[in-house]
Amino acid sequence: MNHLKLKKSLNYLAPIQLKSLIRIGNKRDGGYVLEKNSLKKINFLLSFGLANNFTFEKNFLKLNSKSEILIYDHTVNKKKFFLDFIKSIKRMIYFKSNINNIKRKYYEFIDYLNLIKNPKINHYQIKVSNKNTMMENNLDKIFNEIKKKKILLSIDIEGDEYKILKDINKYHSSIHLLVVEFHHLNKNRVNFKKIIKLLKKKFNIIHIHGNNYTSICNDGLPITLEITFRNKILYPVKIIKYVKKFPIKYLDYPNLEGKSDIKFIFDI
Repeated sequence: MNHLKLKKSLNYLAPIQLKSLIRIGNKRDGGYVLEKNSLKKINFLLSFGLANNFTFEKNFLKLNSKSEILIYDHTVNKKKFFLDFIKSIKRMIYFKSNINNIKRKYYEFIDYLNLIKNPKINHYQIKVSNKNTMMENNLDKIFNEIKKKKILLSIDIEGDEYKILKDINKYHSSIHLLVVEFHHLNKNRVNFKKIIKLLKKKFNIIHIHGNNYTSICNDGLPITLEITFRNKILYPVKIIKYVKKFPIKYLDYPNLEGKSDIKFIFDI
């Protein structure tokens, strides 16, 4: 598969060139590309969205052993992982599951139990939104609880990112790195572009990757896009060069194994 040349109108997404990029997490869905020097200064991972893959959080803690992790995800808990394991066993009776699937669900359950046992990790089963209720927390409440932290903020909340990102710049002085998975770019393009241009006032785009679980938009942009930002106030760049061609070997890997990664090139 050849690299698809993107339209010049998409050049606002081209990442600046940095030599110190590093991958955190596994080599499929759940891993993200960050910047090594700023990562060393971070002492707090704020994660919006956990699902069933914890390699990013665990890898972060190995690299930053003195850090803390706060996770917000209302969709998962012990009961959910346990029931998924039991369902995989029941499905085997009807030949809709197999031993490998049962093992995978079992290890997901055990992995989650080990994760929440760690005293440096807190998982709040609360939704992140633009509201502040018993079951939802907005950014004001969350950031007021973690004052004076040097934060890596990770956001993968299946489309709800558009509800909160317009307010992220209010907390930019605490956020050293920001990684976001943007969804439904075939439907949310206008809102997406506004948010990117707003974020770029305080952050530089330093990496981009297309999630191959979905396809591409009519103009070639991936429908689901992972973008890493670095604080441009805390980490100014004097001479800016741009990276044109993606994915990057040894940093990027297909989210969905067995399916080709999405290849594209900026027309800069």
